[in-house]
Order: sequence, then structure tokens, then C-alpha cells
Amino acid sequence: MVLALTFVIPVPGFNFSIVPEFEFSVATLLFFGMLFILIFRLASFGFLSFIETFLKRKGKIDRFLTMSIIIPAYNEEVTIGSCIKSMLSLNYPCYDVIVIDDGSSDNTFKEASKYSEKGVKVIRQKNSGKPGAVNRGIKNASGEVVITVDADSKLHPDALTWICRRFSSNPRLGAVAGNVKIDRPTGLLKTLQSLEYTMSINLGRKSQSMLHCVMIVPGAIAALKTRVLQEVGYFPTDTFAEDFDITMKILKAGYHVEYESRAIAFTQAPETVEDFLKQRRRWYRGMTQVLSKYQGMYFNPKYGTAGIFGVPYMWLGVSSYLINMFLLFILLVDIFSYTVNFSAPDLNLLAWGILTYWALTIGISIYAVLIDPMPKIREIIASPLYLFYNVFIDCIGLMALIEEILNLAMRWEKPKREEL
Repeated sequence: MVLALTFVIPVPGFNFSIVPEFEFSVATLLFFGMLFILIFRLASFGFLSFIETFLKRKGKIDRFLTMSIIIPAYNEEVTIGSCIKSMLSLNYPCYDVIVIDDGSSDNTFKEASKYSEKGVKVIRQKNSGKPGAVNRGIKNASGEVVITVDADSKLHPDALTWICRRFSSNPRLGAVAGNVKIDRPTGLLKTLQSLEYTMSINLGRKSQSMLHCVMIVPGAIAALKTRVLQEVGYFPTDTFAEDFDITMKILKAGYHVEYESRAIAFTQAPETVEDFLKQRRRWYRGMTQVLSKYQGMYFNPKYGTAGIFGVPYMWLGVSSYLINMFLLFILLVDIFSYTVNFSAPDLNLLAWGILTYWALTIGISIYAVLIDPMPKIREIIASPLYLFYNVFIDCIGLMALIEEILNLAMRWEKPKREEL
């Protein structure tokens, strides 16, 4: 058994009789080494996001950039009307809206065409997938900045203004990631997803933004300079994570990518475990595909903070599935050993380590909610459950990683839609 492998490090000339004697198993040392990595990751989230939120100078708008909002849609008749209405209600002086119907078999084109008289450009094409639909929209866009919005999402009225302000403050900026929020997070699963968006996803992006290397501009609200997209060659079509893929292309070209917490999008989230599994398997397999695609950027100073910090951070996110499963395994083995033999000398230490990590997770979760532009009390209440929710998504991530290694076939599946 792994726990049986123990060693003691001798110190010559030291009298151990005056201090307690400790013997730690190899497994225990590995446990605390990996736990330290996870705690350091959380602490860095808190530190960098604090600087980004409270100490970094905010820029001003020099001029309003022209923007083109692109909405790719495939069989989105339920939500496309509400999505377009949201786009037409934005507080911004110079933008247009383009809807790309990607060969829908329902009434998506008909519903979207109702808004043609209000200036919405609706284009119908044969089905080519989301990246192909977005690229078609970019080629028909006239704005200096392209905003991609999912057809199941709505934007806050001031979202474009905050995006413009962010671009005005940094001429090297190639893209801006917005703040994605769950629309009407009712029920435990959606509430935990809402907390995940606030704590893990958005707090992580806020931390990366401090280093100008946000790694994913989300499909629900991604702002990208048109000339930069033309330079790097548009959205790739060979991975399941086209938003991560295009961000990597922009970072690789030497541009900055930042996060704007006040540019808010409200999007739908899976309500059932089945839909949740479909979504996350696609996310996690897509992340692995993209990271494999850009191996030349790993720890490469040529790509600045993206190569030194950003890409390794994303790999840490992927490997955290394995780390968390290992921690859980060691803890369960010790509990089993204590139950059978009434002997597990490291069990108290392991338990205190897990409790410390749990407490830190709760603290960082509450901090993330409080600094968010739209804090929700239900997320704070749910924060003690977040560590257990993480175990659940780690299992999905591990399953997706195995599927990707085995190269198992998977098709794009989206959750059931409801009226926005």
C-alpha cells in the first residue's frame, strides 16, 4: 500500500529527544505538495484580482469605436428574438447587428428576419458550424471591433461602453473578455454554476487581465478588433473550443487580451445533469485540443506573460482534475485504513489540510462575489458547497480527458433552450 512507504529525514548531530518525532509517508508528502499548489493558485487569484480591481488605473474613452455585433444561430427560434431585442436596446452610439443563421431547420431565420426593418442584417447559409458562422459575420462586419454574442444571451445596456473604455486604455489590446453571468440562476445546479462563473471563471480572468493574458474570450461576450482577426486568420474550425483557440492566436501574435467585469452578458445554463455533462465534456475536450495545438508557447518568453504564466496556468487547470482526484484518493485510503486497522497516523494532518483548503475556497468565493459588479447573496450561501461541486466537475473533466486521449468521437450538443 502506498501509505506504507514512509521515510524519516535524519539530521546529523541533532538530539531528537527534545522534540516530537514525526514520520510522514511519501503519499502524505505528495498530498501536501499538491495541496500547496492548489492553495497557491487560489491565493494568486485573490492577490492579482485585488490589484486589478482596486489599484489599476482605469482609462477613459477617447472616441467611440464602431462595433459590429455578430450572433451565430443554429435552431435558436426560442431565444433569437429576445437576444436581438437586447442588442437593439444598448446604450451605445455606433454599432450594428448581424445574425448568421447557420442552416437552421426551425424558424430561426423567420424570427430573426422580423427585425430587418430595424437595421438588423440577417444572413442565411448552409450549416458550417459555429466558427464558420462567426467568420461569415466578421467578413460582413463594418465595425472596428467585432462583438460575438451567443443566441441564448443578452447584454447589459452599458456593455459596449465599458468594452470601448477598455480598448481606449491600451492600444496593444487585441481582444476583451466580458463578464458572463447565468440568467435567472434558480435551483441548486444553476446556482452552483453561477458561483463557478463568478469565482473560478471570472475571478481567474480578472487575475489574468492584470498580466494582459486572459486566456479565453467567451462566446457569450467576446470583443475582438477586426483588423487583428484579419491578421491572425479568423476563428479556427478544428477544435471544440473556438473561443479559446482564437484567443490563443491573438496572444501568439503578440497582442494583449484583458477582462472587463462591467461588460456583462446574461446567458442560459444547463438545468439538467445530462445537459451539464454534454456542455462540460465539450468544454474540457476543447481545452485539451487547444493546449495541444499551441505547445510551442509553453514557458516561452517570446510570447510574454501568455507563454510564461497564461498557458501553464491553463495546463494547471486541466491537471487539477488529476490533482484533486489524487487528494481525494489519499484521504479515502487513510479513512479506510483507520476504519479497518484503527491506525492512520496521518489522518488528522490530511483532514486539517482539506479543511484549510475548504475554508480558503469559501473565503475566496465570498470575496469574488463581493467584488463582482452584480453580487448575489445566493452565491454566498452556496459557497460551502463549492468544493463538493468541484469534485463533481473534476470527474467530468477527467472523463473528458480520457475520451480525448482515446480520440473518441463526439459531436456538438447544446442544452435545451428556454425563453430569455
